[in-house]
Amino acid sequence: MNRQLVTGAALALFGVVLAGIQVLHAVQQTRIPVAVAVDALPFAAMALAVAYAGVWLARDTTFEGATSRVAAWAAGGMVAFAAVAALLLFSQRVTTGSLARASFLTVDLVTVGTLAGVLVGLYDARSRGRLRELEAERDRIEAFAGKAADVNNYGRAIASAPSVDGVAAFVVEAFGTLTGMDETAVVRISDDNSAALANTVRTAPVDIVGAFARAVRTQQQGEIAVHDPPFPVDFPESVAGCVSAVVLDDEDATTVVISLATDDTTVGDEDEKLLELIVSHASVRMATLDGRSADEGDTGR
Repeated sequence: MNRQLVTGAALALFGVVLAGIQVLHAVQQTRIPVAVAVDALPFAAMALAVAYAGVWLARDTTFEGATSRVAAWAAGGMVAFAAVAALLLFSQRVTTGSLARASFLTVDLVTVGTLAGVLVGLYDARSRGRLRELEAERDRIEAFAGKAADVNNYGRAIASAPSVDGVAAFVVEAFGTLTGMDETAVVRISDDNSAALANTVRTAPVDIVGAFARAVRTQQQGEIAVHDPPFPVDFPESVAGCVSAVVLDDEDATTVVISLATDDTTVGDEDEKLLELIVSHASVRMATLDGRSADEGDTGR
């Protein structure tokens, strides 16, 4: 059974039992309603607060994995205040020779100690949870900063690439680095054929990759699209996801980049923005190189 549920249920049951004992003790001492209320209500409310905390602990996923810590604090508070009760009773025995109201005093202090321990435990658990969230956010920011630096480096490399194939190679490397997908292809397609400028895809044959590129060529240039099964082509079942982008779309041909995921790799919104920067760099450089090639062809004629 779930440890969180068991711990919360045990704490709730203990609180209800304590509340019942408090009411019983109040009735045993006097039958006057006002006196019973004054004696029972404060401590019974504390006991019921322990029960409520147990129900909260069992249902709130915030404390998942921290129930043992809360239970330890509750037990520690109960034992600490029980020890205080023992010292008070010992003092009473020494000074008066009597242990009158020993059980009443002990239950009162156990109730207070348990509630104090639960409150400290819940605060401790929430503080540690918040600390873990801050650490995770710090790691995420550091990872994003590292990726942003990679984008800057790849952008400079793409801008200085001497050929379209060189640009494609840098795009493949950049997509693999930023997405964690090690299967990427840059495909140039026209109305009658397609050619892979750079390709590290092993899961699917090049003709299937080309068919997928043709299927997504209508995407707006520069935008990143994330695809989930079913795909418009017959990718193997091992392909769990795909990322695509149109790098350059001109009158003669369209250049598309495709990355395949064979595991649970996900691409977040921040990663998409970084990939769009890579695509933007590649678009500008490819357009420049294509234009230069066209000028050289005209000069040769």
